Amino acid sequence: MLYHPDPDEFIANSKEYGALGKAMVSLSNLEFAHDDFVFEMHKQNQDLTLKLSKKFPRHFKEKTDFLINAVANSNRLLQLPMFATGQLNLLWLQYQLDELYEIRAIIAHGSIFFSETTPDRITWKFERIVQSEKNAWRPEAVEISNGYLASVYYSASCIKRYIINLTRCLKGDSCWESMYQADKQIRRNRLAFSELVATGVVVKSDRWINAFPPLGPVE
Repeated sequence: MLYHPDPDEFIANSKEYGALGKAMVSLSNLEFAHDDFVFEMHKQNQDLTLKLSKKFPRHFKEKTDFLINAVANSNRLLQLPMFATGQLNLLWLQYQLDELYEIRAIIAHGSIFFSETTPDRITWKFERIVQSEKNAWRPEAVEISNGYLASVYYSASCIKRYIINLTRCLKGDSCWESMYQADKQIRRNRLAFSELVATGVVVKSDRWINAFPPLGPVE
């Protein structure tokens, strides 16, 4: 490997690409959680795993199909919601994973043709060669802004947590009921704190009160 003559200059010039790096890290973490789920599924239920795929799913579409079908065919996994509302929508999950992995491929394999900077956004244009049909290829150009990458990062992080919970459920480390009961207890505690604030026993401006993370949408 060739050593850069001035690493400080490289670091300074890389700041505008921070959104790309942060999004790519979240996408890579998502893929690792996805692969870990496949390994654990094979360990816990080889019969179902081999019905879904005779070999380890290497490509993104195969990974996604495996995950969706594994959840759909497991009563235990079907009990685990994606969100605090109790919602589980496998069709939505499939669309999201397809889009996220497509973005990952663009960032990883696309060449940045140019970037445009405005006061509140940076937009990059990626070019790559894609297959248009069998034995036929064509160039493709895609523009991605750092504002869009914020949604990519957030979506990948949320889905990663869901897949990690699926893996923990397979291992027996957690289940829907224990998570539900823990969530109810947190909400009861928050309600008690709110009552203390209302009666003046606790001052709302106390730093430890403000440090509480926000609750999910179900209050």
